[in-house]
Amino acid sequence: MDPELKSQLDQLARACRILEMEGHGDMTLGHLSLRDPQGRGYWLKRNAYGLGEIESSRDFVLVDHDGQQLAGEGGRHSEWPIHSQIFLARPDVAVVAHTHPPHASVLSAFATSLLPFTLDADYFEQVPSHRDDSALLKTKEQGRALAQALGPHHAILMANHGVTFCGTSIEHATCIGLFLERAARLHVMGASLQGQALFPDVATRAKRHGQIMAPIHIEHSWNYFSRKLDWLAANGADARIFS
Repeated sequence: MDPELKSQLDQLARACRILEMEGHGDMTLGHLSLRDPQGRGYWLKRNAYGLGEIESSRDFVLVDHDGQQLAGEGGRHSEWPIHSQIFLARPDVAVVAHTHPPHASVLSAFATSLLPFTLDADYFEQVPSHRDDSALLKTKEQGRALAQALGPHHAILMANHGVTFCGTSIEHATCIGLFLERAARLHVMGASLQGQALFPDVATRAKRHGQIMAPIHIEHSWNYFSRKLDWLAANGADARIFS
């Protein structure tokens, strides 16, 4: 494997473990992928292993846009069309992820927008929602419908199922997923309180978004979560954090 690609996939493996550490783990479910730099498709986390068990580049398989596995040991996830169709629709996207974080997954069942109880919701200009009648999105048509619902955004709630998110880099996509679950958790907390909440207007929210969703914040956030993962490993906690 090309050394640069190996380094990227090792970093993607770290992203898997960070997501598990922060509540995105769900047994062996959930998967991340990286666009193949040679245009052959994408490198997808192998199936039958949890996010917290993904250790290195060896834990990814190369899949083309027809779902054929071209390289790598282990099998591919059946929901490969999620990744394929988003990569095809979004040339700006380098990484795609699908997970089942608890608060965002619960929120997906409600016909409500992510409310700005705190700044966390303003990491997102919009979080669309998508409904499908299947437990697993296993066809190109289902993946294409999800990609169309996602549009130009970086995260989408999958009704009564989970979330899909993406980014221009490994660090960006990982932080999108982490910010989404945090915002959803605070939404669930805020919605449980009695009384009328006060929210900023659209212009204020747009201003807040521009102030906080900056590359330097993504860098600092990724470094923080990465240090947290390393600290747990160095202090006797297995780096493979199981939920």
